[in-house]
Amino acid sequence: MMSKNPNKDKGTRWERDAVKLLNESFPGTWVRIPGSGAFGTRIEVPILKGDIKGKYTFIPKSFLGEAKVGYGGSKQVTVKKEWFDKVAEEANESYALPVVVFKFLNASKGVKHVIAMDFEVWDELLEEIQTMYETLVNMYKDEGT
Repeated sequence: MMSKNPNKDKGTRWERDAVKLLNESFPGTWVRIPGSGAFGTRIEVPILKGDIKGKYTFIPKSFLGEAKVGYGGSKQVTVKKEWFDKVAEEANESYALPVVVFKFLNASKGVKHVIAMDFEVWDELLEEIQTMYETLVNMYKDEGT
């Protein structure tokens, strides 16, 4: 049955498509949160908030994503600060890293999909990678002596 809200349908389709795209290189990593997180927000359950969630085995924290499509077109995307604030608050409740995933609507070539995060999240992600790198370097250093 078709929804009465075509924008909601477009958003739901993008959430499903985003999960498929993100799982191409890392199968089973991302899932769509049923009800686009609205249900989790209403009943105040942090793990049910957000649109999509990803957990890579090699990164200690998971990602919580807000999925956005249709805010611009094939050549631009309108970005709203409130999206980042909302997903950051929700991610904080579940100890996740917040991201916003965009789709350039009807883009036929070049960049079509984007993941965005604020500088603090970027730094936190790189700190995790640096810690893993240093641990690995020290392991090899210890084996060599």
